[in-house]
Amino acid sequence: MNETLATILDRSSTRSFTDQPLDYDQLAALKNAALAAPTAMNRQENRFIFVTNKDVLEKINQKVLALMHEESRQDFINRMKERGAKSVFYDAPLVVFIYSKASKYAYLNAGIAVQNLALAAHSLGLGSCIIGIGTSALQTDIPGNLAAEMGLEPDDICHISIAIGHIAQDKEPHSFDYSHCRDIE
Repeated sequence: MNETLATILDRSSTRSFTDQPLDYDQLAALKNAALAAPTAMNRQENRFIFVTNKDVLEKINQKVLALMHEESRQDFINRMKERGAKSVFYDAPLVVFIYSKASKYAYLNAGIAVQNLALAAHSLGLGSCIIGIGTSALQTDIPGNLAAEMGLEPDDICHISIAIGHIAQDKEPHSFDYSHCRDIE
């Protein structure tokens, strides 16, 4: 099997990271992977915030958890408890936030970029977990949001985040359900 397909098929979400920071070369490789992501009509609208500051990550985490309590998201809170997680980012040493201005394909472009980051992390021997809920603290329409503190402008939309780090506990990739694929011949 070729290396790219092996990376795609072997990758799984990591929800347990060591506290070992990423080195300069790893961060540079991840930035290159993010910036290499194709975008609709090659507009390259994605912007990336690479956060390694533990205090900043904890502040975002606390805001997300507060929002989940305010919204009575008991399902989310219970799932975090089941996983033994104290942070929505699973204490990863790096979280990347992907944002842009509103556009027709903004979410699609962010999805492509986050997949690039997930696959690049795996190819570097790192783990990752794509986290949608992590961006809620950066939404400009939410009172008390942290968007301005992160350098986002009022018309920026934070689409998705990804936690990345060294794997403390790995898991098997999920199995496939081929009934989700249809062939039209």
